[in-house]
Amino acid sequence: DRTQSTAFKKKDDDQGKKARTGKTTAVNMAAANPLYYTDRPDPRLETLSAHSAIPVHVNRVMEIDEGFLACLGAERYPGYLGTDFGLFGRPALLYRGQTQRLVEQLATNAEAAPQRATVLDGKGGTGKSAELLKLASVAASLGHIVVYAPSTVRWVNSSRPYAPEAGDSGLFVQLELALEQLRTMNGMCRDALAKVPLGRSAAVGKRRLAAESTLADLIDIGLQTPALSHDVLDLLLDVASTQTAVPVLVAVDEVNALWSDSMYRDQGDVVLPARRLRLIRALLPFFEGERSLARGWVLGAISRVDVRFMPKDLKLRLDPPPAVPLANPDLAKDPSIVRQPTDLPFDTIGVERLSAAEAWALMRFYHETSIIASPVTEALVAKKWVVASGNPRELFASVTSFA
Repeated sequence: DRTQSTAFKKKDDDQGKKARTGKTTAVNMAAANPLYYTDRPDPRLETLSAHSAIPVHVNRVMEIDEGFLACLGAERYPGYLGTDFGLFGRPALLYRGQTQRLVEQLATNAEAAPQRATVLDGKGGTGKSAELLKLASVAASLGHIVVYAPSTVRWVNSSRPYAPEAGDSGLFVQLELALEQLRTMNGMCRDALAKVPLGRSAAVGKRRLAAESTLADLIDIGLQTPALSHDVLDLLLDVASTQTAVPVLVAVDEVNALWSDSMYRDQGDVVLPARRLRLIRALLPFFEGERSLARGWVLGAISRVDVRFMPKDLKLRLDPPPAVPLANPDLAKDPSIVRQPTDLPFDTIGVERLSAAEAWALMRFYHETSIIASPVTEALVAKKWVVASGNPRELFASVTSFA
């Protein structure tokens, strides 16, 4: 191969720069040419936790706790965050001013829970999933019971097994996904679950639990008997939502999928609405105002990546068309012409675009991790910030694109 530099050719004594292993090429870093290979940058970052989620760390990039992420599994990061973490060499996110305000709201709601859920909304790429992930991580470190669903689109896109539930409920079960949710909760907040007694005797399958049994005992049944995972999850949410001993955070990403049509079909080949999936049915009441927490916060995040799972009705209510005043009184009364007041069962918080200081902090981090090689100057940051309109995803794309 004449296009290959001699510095990359393997020597006869096996001390060269490359060693063929099957279809891949492994680089011997000890003998690598420093013009082509350098060690991965290792910037020192503080881990995001209950102790470090404080105002002094606003506009700093912080590392998400590895133990928390291990509970999610390697391929269950929300959105594009898994790819980003791979490029950074670590799971790191910017601790924004809005993150601090959400953490403060989490502390307030831990004492007096609001009756309505809150949903993070904003244009694609503004960092809604990142904010939800950071908040779930902080809540877990605070010792809250955390019910975190990083991707509900996976629940409705027909990528996982499902089956009709026994009886005439008309619902469909997804035992594999329900079991995953129990495993995630068990890893994130086992100690918190052990502090909450059931408060009443309960039967799960052929097992009977005494009133003094805890949620940790309950979740063990689901982990040992996957066929009971839905029953265990439903009972766990019922007890957790009514108790006041430990705060609860219900954090659901891609929450719009809860109201969508799924890609599953029933026995008559009719498309299943998401609400006919039992896993969706367990969380939907929290966002429709039918169920609330006695202590804690129900928080969701809208995703606009996959339009198949953004119901038109929900989109119109989130982004209503502008109201145009009509001089004709007859037309003004026509409901098909005049926009009705937006009625949502939850409150919304708009995720803001990056401030100049936040853009500067991100660019410095990109330079420290060798995402960009150019020195970070005010002119460079201003240019990228303006081109991206303050959108974090577009800012990242602008420094990783070869165009």
